[in-house]
Amino acid sequence: MQNKPKANLYIKTTIGVFLLESSPQGLTRCAALRGALPPTVQPSPNNTDRILHQEAEELQAYLRGSLKVFSVPLDLSELMPFQQEVLATVALIPWGQTRTYSEVAAQIGKPKAIRAVGNALAHNPLMLFVPCHRVIGSDGKLHGFSAPQGVALKAWLLDHEGVKLSDNNLYEPSSKEI
Repeated sequence: MQNKPKANLYIKTTIGVFLLESSPQGLTRCAALRGALPPTVQPSPNNTDRILHQEAEELQAYLRGSLKVFSVPLDLSELMPFQQEVLATVALIPWGQTRTYSEVAAQIGKPKAIRAVGNALAHNPLMLFVPCHRVIGSDGKLHGFSAPQGVALKAWLLDHEGVKLSDNNLYEPSSKEI
């Protein structure tokens, strides 16, 4: 793992301020920040990094609901191999769908690594671009979300994608006829 030169961009969105960071290979970080921009840091509209501006445009389009699949390249090279595998798998979960932590563990061929999958996602540096909000507990509940606003933001993101929720649980219509 080698540190590469990175460019960054702060962006205001409808749900808060995000920090986007990229290397020459792709996006390395998308993080929701608590509160407003730090007073010593201002958005960098003069930043000419093409990838960063594409990332910012795609993030805004996702939040408007007009983009369902991100196309920017991701650079996972500074992460441990297990986390790379988990994030690459979660990145494939389509808009409006969910998977459980156990399904992700099974999909990477490590069915007993459920907690390790949860830990890898708790340290996801690419929020939204790697949609860890689409991973839920096997009980249908929304467990943890390490971004500001926690599970409330996870619920908002899933609702934004059309996933039906009730009290932070997946909504499952009753199978009983009335």
